[in-house]
Amino acid sequence: MKRMMDGKEDFILVDARRHEGFEKEHIPGAVKIPSDRLGEHIVRQFDKNRTIVTYCSGWSCESSTIAAKKLEKYGFTKVFDFKGGLENWKEAGYDTEK
Repeated sequence: MKRMMDGKEDFILVDARRHEGFEKEHIPGAVKIPSDRLGEHIVRQFDKNRTIVTYCSGWSCESSTIAAKKLEKYGFTKVFDFKGGLENWKEAGYDTEK
């Protein structure tokens, strides 16, 4: 994902955690769409051919996987689940936003 960002690839980064987590800290450029609120009405604004990367807190969090599966169900074809999430992002020394 970092290579995608550095290469300025066109993708949507979805933070699938609850609202409180996003407000506290998130990966730069992410949009807040909690997996439990992700519905077809929300994703209508996105092109189904764009790449979407989902993430949540880390390996023990299932929100990114749930969000990725929902997006695929809604017809998105390029969906990736960054399972290491915010935890791995920070461990790698990358910046976050608050």
